[in-house]
Amino acid sequence: MALAGYAIMAHELDRSLNLGLTREVTRLARQEQASPGAWSPSGPCVFLAAPACVQKVTADGHIDGEGELPVDRRTLDVATGRAEAYFSDITLQGHPVRMLTAPLAPGRAVEVAVRSDRVDESLHRISLALLAAGSVGVVLAAAAGFTVARTGLAPVAALTRTAEHIARTRDPEHRIEPRGDDEIGRLATSFNTMLDELQQALSALRDSLDTQRRLVADASHELRTPVTGLRTNIDLLARADRLTLHQREQTIEALRTQTDELTGLVTDLIDLARGDEPAAPEDTEDVRLDKLVEQCADNARKRHPDLSFDTDLQPTVVDGVPRTLARAVTNLLANAAKFSPPGGSVQVRLRDRELVVRDHGPGIAEDDLPRVFDRFYRAPDARDLPGSGLGLAIVRQVANAHGATVTAETPPGGGALLRLRF
Repeated sequence: MALAGYAIMAHELDRSLNLGLTREVTRLARQEQASPGAWSPSGPCVFLAAPACVQKVTADGHIDGEGELPVDRRTLDVATGRAEAYFSDITLQGHPVRMLTAPLAPGRAVEVAVRSDRVDESLHRISLALLAAGSVGVVLAAAAGFTVARTGLAPVAALTRTAEHIARTRDPEHRIEPRGDDEIGRLATSFNTMLDELQQALSALRDSLDTQRRLVADASHELRTPVTGLRTNIDLLARADRLTLHQREQTIEALRTQTDELTGLVTDLIDLARGDEPAAPEDTEDVRLDKLVEQCADNARKRHPDLSFDTDLQPTVVDGVPRTLARAVTNLLANAAKFSPPGGSVQVRLRDRELVVRDHGPGIAEDDLPRVFDRFYRAPDARDLPGSGLGLAIVRQVANAHGATVTAETPPGGGALLRLRF
């Protein structure tokens, strides 16, 4: 920009100097036409305050004036009309001079010259001014650029500090406050979103590890009782010669019962572990839930012939895994059968994608309602009954895997009511 300004000013000053010489020649030519020979050449022009110096040159080389201005072949060509007017830069007594040689009259030329160092001095002052202004502009631009860059990159610096803090502390709870809706602001928003996802993933991982630890601890505790019973009875059978026939039969029956309990517990643990794995898309299908519930109810009637299972099922189709859905329904019915009195009835209803199973047993205490679906949880009044405390936990796990919800409540008239809503 400064160079362009300097070039423009140089051009304008040079043009102004040439224009002044041209006007002087025009004035002299008109004066010569009006009064031939009425004016005489002037000089010298070596002083800045002096006017333009003028001398006449004839075609044969005769000079009318001080004779300070140079005359060459080209000057004579202008006098004879063989050449056009022209400008030239010369040095006169050590000073730069701009000279215009132009035709004056037939057979004559005129040379008009003026000191040009004023133009050079003006250009020198202009160059100094432009250099100073440019230097100030560069400093101001650098300061402004530094300020703008520092302000604009502040979110990037904050992003860097946050990333370094997270890498150092492994704590993704820090966030960056987005400023504006530009690229940096969107980057900060995206980084916060990434941190949210990372925090959720870490929380899910911690929850999963906690769940695994509790499962292992609870399973170890629950397995200890049947394994201890099995060991005791096996030790008794090792001394079978000291037992009566009736005692041996009781010991064998106890072994069968404990083996069944241990088998059921291991089966529940396997189902619970499998349920933590997401179902593959090819395992899911459209399931007629009403037919599946009816089949599970028929199996329950065979296992509990002293109970009645009354079904009221509306045709319903859900997307799911038939095997796990059947296990969840079977556990609901088994839970209801376990707490039903002899000769009691269990109501099973399926309406509007909601399966309701109700028994008429002792019901669920208010304090136990929030925990009945926890793993290995058994209410105080149910600890003497068979079971591992995993049945309803498996129901909740299956419900979660299918996007369903399961709740427990105590209905009017007593008993327990469990709802599985898809």
